[in-house]
Parts: sequence; structure tokens; C-alpha cells
Amino acid sequence: MSSLLSGVSGRGRPQGHPLLEGLRGQTVVHTRVASRGTWIVTARGWVLSSRIQELEGLPGLPDGGRAVGLRDPRVVGTSIQHAEMLDGMLTLALQGAHGPLRLRTVPRWRLDAPRGALLQAEEKGEISARPPGAPRYASPEALAEHAASSRSGIEERLLALGREQWLHPGDVVTVLASAGALDDAEFERRGPLLLARLLARGEIRAGFVTGGRFTPWDLPLAEVVEHIGTTWTAIGGRTPGPDMIAWFELTAQGRAAVGSRGVRAMAPGMSGYDSPGVVGGFR
Repeated sequence: MSSLLSGVSGRGRPQGHPLLEGLRGQTVVHTRVASRGTWIVTARGWVLSSRIQELEGLPGLPDGGRAVGLRDPRVVGTSIQHAEMLDGMLTLALQGAHGPLRLRTVPRWRLDAPRGALLQAEEKGEISARPPGAPRYASPEALAEHAASSRSGIEERLLALGREQWLHPGDVVTVLASAGALDDAEFERRGPLLLARLLARGEIRAGFVTGGRFTPWDLPLAEVVEHIGTTWTAIGGRTPGPDMIAWFELTAQGRAAVGSRGVRAMAPGMSGYDSPGVVGGFR
């Protein structure tokens, strides 16, 4: 890849990198496993992928139980405290409800960060990196197009749902599925786009729910839209739900578009999701 800034890992001593430093404090929200390898996804849409990822530090783990699994409860919800490379091997220090543990993976692995940033290790330990580029989901042109868009029938159904409850990405999945969406690629494309249009037109706002109250994020529209697109794509397909990405509340403009009735119900789960990448008491 010609755009990569290449180098060789320092042999025999731990090595850091700005992208590894960027992992510090992030929360793991999803893990998935397929024939091609294992992926862990953070609340900010960062993705670590490799052939196999193994855990250390949990007492009583048999060898076969060290591998990270699908939606692994030992990993999901943990906070990344530190990350370092040693001869190409990557180690993450995690803190979870049951105490500290380590996640390790040997080369070949890659860490994908927002806006195309990349850090990867080849099989022999050579390290290469690419800095972040332009926004992928929230360019000025895209935001202007979203703001000028006309409300679709699917968007009206989502707004109607939002009259009675706070919304989460799983609600978007539901309305898209009811409208005929079938494959993962369609959910990944249409889900973030639907939310971006509603946000850009000022009909919903993103935030977090804690203690039965919704608090909006104090972030620029472009940052919110980029976060949603990045994180939805990282999690994949129709998987995003109430414990991922964000909560959403109708604005006065959104309520005026569909009318208002009834009492707002408390949406379950997601308590404490207070900004992109910050989940309750563990960041």
C-alpha cells in the first residue's frame, strides 16, 4: 500500500504508537468471529482484527477457553487501559467487572481507526501506519445534502416511534427491515444515512441516557455523523442496538413533523452512554 508510512518494530523492547495511545480509555462494545479471524470493536468505532485473539489473566481458563469469542462477555464492556507492541505482538491491558486481564494477538493484525487511520503488523513483525484522512461520512457536501433532503416514509415511521420513546440504532434496524432491507451491507449503508439526514435537518439529536433522563451531546454535527457512520460500519450489518453508538431524542422540529402525543417511556439499557466512546462509569 503506497500510502503507508513503513518501519520495522524495535526488537526485544516494547513499542508504542500514537494510534495505540488513542485506544487508551476506549470501551469494547462488540466482538465477532468468522473463518477469516476475530474482530473487537470499540465504542468509538476502532477495530482490531487478526486471525486469533487470546485472553490472559483470568483464573481457571483452559487453553481452549483463551480465544476471544462472538459477543464475548469477558471482553465486551471492558475498558482498554494500555496497548503496546513487542516484536509485532500486540497486547491490550483491559479492565473489566471481574478485574484486569490481557488480550494478545500475534502478527498479522491490523488496527483500523476513524477516517481511514491504520496501524498494522505483518507476519514477520514489520509495522506500518497510515494517518487519518478526510471525513468519510460527514464531509461538508454530504451534510449540506442531508440538510436539504426531504423526509422519507421510513424516516417518518422512525420519528413516529420516537414520540413515545428514545430511539437507538436497533430501532433503525427494525424500520429498515420492515421496509425490506435484507443484507448486512444494506443496513450498514442505509442506517447511518437515515440518522445523518434526521440529524442534519434538526429533527433528532444524539446523546446519552442515564438515570431515566436524556442528555444531548455537546458536539458538532459533523463529529456526531462521522461517529455514527464509523461505529455502525465497524460493528457491522444489523447488529447495532441499544448498547451501541448513541441514543436519539426527537427535537421540537421532529415532533412538529409527526405530531406529539402520550408520555415518553423510559428506554431500556444503555444507561450511562454519555459521549462517543464513553459508556457510563467506564470509558
